[in-house]
Amino acid sequence: MRADHALYSYNYLYKISGNSAFIHKMISLFINSVTEYADDLQLLQETKVLHDLKRTVHKLKPSVLSMEVMGAREIILKLEEKKNWDGELEELVAQLKGIFLQIRPMMEEDLKELKV
Repeated sequence: MRADHALYSYNYLYKISGNSAFIHKMISLFINSVTEYADDLQLLQETKVLHDLKRTVHKLKPSVLSMEVMGAREIILKLEEKKNWDGELEELVAQLKGIFLQIRPMMEEDLKELKV
């Protein structure tokens, strides 16, 4: 399995541990988290509660940064700065959710390739 992908990277995982079982576990946890985050973001798009969005973004930030998800860091930083729920914020949430939905099946394929 490659450490670098076009949309994300496992370089950090390989840097902190070369253990395949550890890397497999961390990717699995991230996939489960991504599913929850995408669901949370969908609900937040319906409720439009900015405080809840900021809490969700704060929760997902460390794992997204450790997986070096392309474009997500920039979106997260913009979301953290927003003061009102507006059209731009709505678009940022949709983009972040789209990234999660796009990378999930790719990471699931990576898990199949990873020798544990």
